[in-house]
Amino acid sequence: MFVLMRQLLIINADIDKTPTTAALINAYKEGAQAAEAVVKEIAIADLKFNPNKQFTLSNNEPEPDLQSSVSAIKWASHLVIFCPVYKDSINSKIKGFFDRVFMPDQVFISGPTVNFNGRSGRIVSILDEAAWHDWQVDMKPTYLAVKKLTLEKRGIKPVHTSTIGHLYTLDNEYSKKWLQKLYSFGLKLI
Repeated sequence: MFVLMRQLLIINADIDKTPTTAALINAYKEGAQAAEAVVKEIAIADLKFNPNKQFTLSNNEPEPDLQSSVSAIKWASHLVIFCPVYKDSINSKIKGFFDRVFMPDQVFISGPTVNFNGRSGRIVSILDEAAWHDWQVDMKPTYLAVKKLTLEKRGIKPVHTSTIGHLYTLDNEYSKKWLQKLYSFGLKLI
């Protein structure tokens, strides 16, 4: 009997690697491991790369950390990105990571048709207090560019999203609800 291997890549896009983001990641990871998924992680804060493409012809080879990130993405059947949002935007290093890894003219030599068909994804946006307030007023998703223009454009579908308001502490009911919800998402690998 053929058993489908569930391969999960968690991308920690928290530049400060805060305990709050770590707790959310661990909840999702524990759910996925309970469902016998194989899990790998990337912490963008630990990667060494230039977030801006250099326009030189002498060295088109991406940095080793970007090469290993692309390999991990190709390996995975499901990607989950945990990304804090501060006021209106994500950190510039995170944006540079997406630009360098997912844009064909930056990392991939094989041309503009590079895609990751057959993979699914989830973006977990963790908003600070100001961003959470703005989101409640106009409901504009801060993750739309990453979802539509980066992941879905490269064939990663479906991409589910979660928007979490500012977590002041991990022991209140709101935080506990999200930890449980992320565990169940991990269990289902959605």
